[in-house]
Parts: sequence; structure tokens; C-alpha cells
Amino acid sequence: MKSPHLGCFGATLLGVVLSGCSADNAGNVTLPPPPSNFMPASVGGPSVIPSEDGSLALLPSTGCGKELPPNQVSSIPGSRTGYTEFHVTETGATLVADVPSDAGARQFFVRVPYDYDNTKPYRVVYIGQGCGAQHAGKTNTYPFFNEAQGGSEQAIYVGVSVPDNAANPGCYDNQSGAASQEWQAFELIHGLVESTYCVDNNRIYVSGYSTGGWLSNMWGCYFGGASLEPGQTPPAPLDQPDLDAGRAARKFAPQWSIRGRAAVTGSLPTNQPVPCNGMSAGIWIHDVLDKSNLIQTNINALNLSLKTNGCEGNYASGPKRPWAPAENIPGLKGGICQEYTGCPAETASKYPLVFCTTSGLGHGDQSSSAIPAFKAFFDSMDPPPG
Repeated sequence: MKSPHLGCFGATLLGVVLSGCSADNAGNVTLPPPPSNFMPASVGGPSVIPSEDGSLALLPSTGCGKELPPNQVSSIPGSRTGYTEFHVTETGATLVADVPSDAGARQFFVRVPYDYDNTKPYRVVYIGQGCGAQHAGKTNTYPFFNEAQGGSEQAIYVGVSVPDNAANPGCYDNQSGAASQEWQAFELIHGLVESTYCVDNNRIYVSGYSTGGWLSNMWGCYFGGASLEPGQTPPAPLDQPDLDAGRAARKFAPQWSIRGRAAVTGSLPTNQPVPCNGMSAGIWIHDVLDKSNLIQTNINALNLSLKTNGCEGNYASGPKRPWAPAENIPGLKGGICQEYTGCPAETASKYPLVFCTTSGLGHGDQSSSAIPAFKAFFDSMDPPPG
């Protein structure tokens, strides 16, 4: 079934009623999608900066050094201004047979910092909305840019709208398994984003609420691993659909990987292509009284990540400890968030895993906790300053 929620998600985040909960199309920019065999090229300036703490090196994208698109909307700190509309063209390609009815334009919105520097590789955070409103990646997604709410301006945020087609009406295509259009969507969208803006291809994150949480689990598993420098060969393992097709590398975006996922509610699809294609970090916030997406479905996502990352234990038995940053976050204090510690040391530093079990909030978006928690989580994987 699809993951139901209140359609006007942006209204709860902003504390106001959004008329119709729809986005306007100011600042329209439409670019063609990159070819399916697109590979990143070298860029000028610093190419790879080693990290002293053993985390992944900085990997600038092909968009570094480029001027912003001429129609880029200016960002105002703390405001939803700045989101610029783009489209890519999905072909209906999937991990298995093509689905012609899924072909068509796919909408998303990109926001850059108000003081954007095209020589600085930024982390890029994809944000999934909840079910309901169409064309709402700009309005019905978490305002992670809002520093007054615990967020950060210093990232590139991509609000991904749900598809316009009927694969899973009003939600992401999270029920189709290997036949989902969301695998190609990431390849097309990130190909445009990383070739247009200066992003760090080793710090690509996906986040979301409700159906956006499903999307986070899907992408975090299929696109797990480490992004590659030009010319590197994607490593094994491949998931079963790719193996069945006789591929030597995953079909979509073999050169880029999701570093980590961050989700409130959501689920791991029961037909998720497995095994995951590589390790990824994860933080999940889920309420035990959520009746729309049962907590066990996200516990399944955590347990799969523990297995993929080579860690011991599971949700219930750990080993685990209270996640220190949560003790400064309203709604998450007192051991609500647990960090899993049975992972190899190098893996734990690159791909931490945290699960926050709340109670009494049902299917709420928990934005007052999620925004600072996810920001702290992303910060923990950024390179050392300087």
C-alpha cells in the first residue's frame, strides 16, 4: 500500500496554511538529462583533499567552477526562496523491463546557499516530500536551510517532487521493487545537479518524511557505497536484479553513491532489490504509535544496514549507546536515539547508524527534532574544517 499522510506537509513545517499547498513555477530552468553512460570528469582546483579522521575524501563534481544558471532564484537566509525548478525526462527504464507509462518529465527544485561559492564542494541533500500534493518538492519538504530551526544554509538542497504518473498515485514509486522508476530518477537528477552546481560527490544524502522516508531507504540501499574518481571500476556486490541481468556494475549511477539517509517514518519496501550495493550511513526517527507506517518496517531498514555495513547485532540487542548529539535536541533527549556500535571502526566513522524511537507522536513529521538531528548527523560525516 502507499504511505498515507497529511497532504499539506509544508503547512506543518512552516506553521502556516499554504494555499493549495502547491508550488509556483518562478525561476523555471529545464535542462536535458545526461546520457546514461555519463561519467564525471576532473575539475580544476583541489581534486581530492585527504581527511585526517579517515572519512571519505572530498570529491568535487563537474559543476565546480561553473556560474549559476541564469534563472537561478536568489536565496534569502531562513526562507524558502531560492528553490529553482528543473525537469529531467524519465524514459521508463527500470532494473528489469521498461515501463512506458512511467516515461515523462520529472520535477525537482534546487536551492543553493545565499553566499554560494562555485569553487566550494557542498554536501547535497535530496529531500523527499510526503504523499499528497503534486509539484510540491519546493514547498512540502523539510526546511533544512533554516538555521533558526537548527538547520544549515551551507548545503545544496534538492526538493524532489513525487511523480506525475499513476505508478503509486501521489507518492513516490515505492511499491514496484526492481521495476520502480526511482532508480533512473536518481541517476538523471543527480547527473544534472552535479554537472550544474559544485557538490561533493562523496557527501550525497537523501532524506524525507513518510513516502520520502521510503525513498530514502530505497536509494540508500541501491546506491550504497562510495562515489568513484574518474576511471575507477565500481566494486561488487551487485543486487539480485543486476546479477540476474548479467551486469558487471549496477545499471543506474554506478559512479555515484548515497553516503547516508535520514528519514522520519517511512518504510523499507518488502520488495527492495537486495543485497544493497554498498554501505551507507543512516538515521531513522520513528514513533512507536505510528499506524500509517509501522515502526517495524524501519527497524527492518536498520537491520539490513547493520548487515550491509558488516556490523554485529540488531535493533533490539545492539550493541548500542545513546547518540550524544541528541541530548541537545528537544524531543530526542534521554536515550531516545541510539547509535549502533558493533561496526568495524573505519566503517563506523564513515557510515554511522542511529535509530531514534519516539512515542506519542504517531505519524507526525517531528520537524522540530528532525531538522537539528539530521544536520548534526550530516555534520558528523563532513570533512574536517580548514
